[in-house]
Amino acid sequence: IGGRFAWEVRDVGGTKVLAKVLDALIRQRSQTFIGHPAMRDYTVIADVMSDGNRRLMSDVGVINQRYLITLKGTWQQIEISSNFERIRVNVPFKWQPGKWYRLMARVDVDGSGKAMVRAKAWARGEPEPAGWAIEVPHAHGHTHGSPGVFGFAPDARFRVYVDNVQVTPNAASAAAK
Repeated sequence: IGGRFAWEVRDVGGTKVLAKVLDALIRQRSQTFIGHPAMRDYTVIADVMSDGNRRLMSDVGVINQRYLITLKGTWQQIEISSNFERIRVNVPFKWQPGKWYRLMARVDVDGSGKAMVRAKAWARGEPEPAGWAIEVPHAHGHTHGSPGVFGFAPDARFRVYVDNVQVTPNAASAAAK
């Protein structure tokens, strides 16, 4: 939903990927949903990259059960947020422009409605880190929500890219570690 004007397919390094369009400032921020809003208990994995330089990069991320998990380019952080007034937590995460990273996000909600939102990122082609880069408890967690992808290109300057998006049930996910 909403991807037609926000993303285009481009060839990057010999493979076709989603690339954030830069044609209008009104579309500098895009959330595109790729599943049913009733989905729950899943893990989202995607390869992501931002153009930019050492001083300015765009933001790119995934959406999992109404939580936005973002690699914040200029700020060099990984952030979990949901309706900024409800929850917004970030930790330092160094990443480079023009380099692919694998981003993984998992949400678990217990029987009382408490959620644990976890995320990690690492350079594509390197081994997956054993632990999570960020774990955020949420007392009144979102019990469902559509998966998706996110891109924010401030001033429509630097494009972000998304490739190899996977959505897997938590029970079957390798992320259950």
